[in-house]
Amino acid sequence: MVGYSELAKIALAHIGCWLHDYGFELNSREWAGLIWIGVFLAFGFSKPTVRKSLRDVLCSAFSPKLAAIWAIYVAWVAGFVALAHSVGVWRNVLTKDTIVWTVTAGLASIVVFTEASKPGYFGRAVLKVVGVVALLEYLVTLATFHLWVELMLQPIVAFFAVAPIVVKESGLRTSWQRVSTWFFAILMFIMVGHTSRMLYGSWSTMDWGLFVLRAIWPMVLALWVLIVVFGLSVVASYEQAFLRLDWGRDEDVGDWKPKLGLVLALRLQLRWIHEAAKGRTLDVGRAHSVRSAFQAAKSFKAERIVEKRREDTYQADLIRYVGSAELDEKGRPRDKREFRETIRALEWLHTCQMGWYRREPVGYKPDLIELFGDDLSPKASSSLPALQWWCPMMGNFGMLGAERQVATILRSAQASPPKPMAI
Repeated sequence: MVGYSELAKIALAHIGCWLHDYGFELNSREWAGLIWIGVFLAFGFSKPTVRKSLRDVLCSAFSPKLAAIWAIYVAWVAGFVALAHSVGVWRNVLTKDTIVWTVTAGLASIVVFTEASKPGYFGRAVLKVVGVVALLEYLVTLATFHLWVELMLQPIVAFFAVAPIVVKESGLRTSWQRVSTWFFAILMFIMVGHTSRMLYGSWSTMDWGLFVLRAIWPMVLALWVLIVVFGLSVVASYEQAFLRLDWGRDEDVGDWKPKLGLVLALRLQLRWIHEAAKGRTLDVGRAHSVRSAFQAAKSFKAERIVEKRREDTYQADLIRYVGSAELDEKGRPRDKREFRETIRALEWLHTCQMGWYRREPVGYKPDLIELFGDDLSPKASSSLPALQWWCPMMGNFGMLGAERQVATILRSAQASPPKPMAI
């Protein structure tokens, strides 16, 4: 008859074999990470305020909409694993790597799916996951140090990673960034050497098929998840665009007609869907048929394309005419650096003066230039002190509309700028 101690040994042996087969054997680096996580969790849970904050965060993270996103994400990753298994690529030893990636790097890409509408997002994401840096990250994690070395090293790595971010003073931040860069460069060199020595020592016994599979597995997973990131971003952008349509829709117009017309016109073009989510789709919302909504959405897209080309031309001219004294056919300076910024600052100054005039019996504030500081001083520009040109024309800031008048002058710029003058 088998005793309880023997049954326990057999159970532990089966558990150990299962953990080994599914890749759940932890190395010293992973044990050190778990130990430090446990320390921080124990410290955090000892504080009532931390427990309450964590409970609130979890409740927010699993709201109905977010829970649906997490379910879609997990199902998407599980579907890829099933696909890899069906074609014979999957190995059980990848289970731990897949779970760790899903709750770390993969989750991070899902959390910021709203950033996918930015131009060039997917190109940068692909380069990030399949580039040399991704391969180097995998190589330096193959060989680990002793547990006590990992326990000491991980807080130091965290310190040098966080220090340049939390330091507020610019000069000190630059120094910390320089020190941090050198630290990580030296650490990378040491870890690559340590990994190379490990690979050389186990060259004949290494399972190179598994080695290559583990190297490319996170990259393929990341590319797979980018598909669902795109889908979530499209759905979220359309949701915001539909809200805009509902706000401007006439009461006698069915809510589905403008939405269908918008979808037919923009389809899966994420950039224009995101533009529609910002607004300016009043004509689409007021359309009385799918056809008219479609035409209005096409016009909306064409207008945004024209604006984009105009902005690209403006930005190119800023570089092209740097330092040029040339005037256009209307006598306006072609070098328009800082014109927009100056107009924006003056209009903000005008807005503030109007507000203070209405609230305070003493009228306008004569010291607004000092209160605004660098926002309204020549120091705000590193390329062209535009306010040195135009501020002398403003006269007394207490005069109603003086700031708006100068903003209009800057917009038209019908005369060449006078010589710089001190304010």
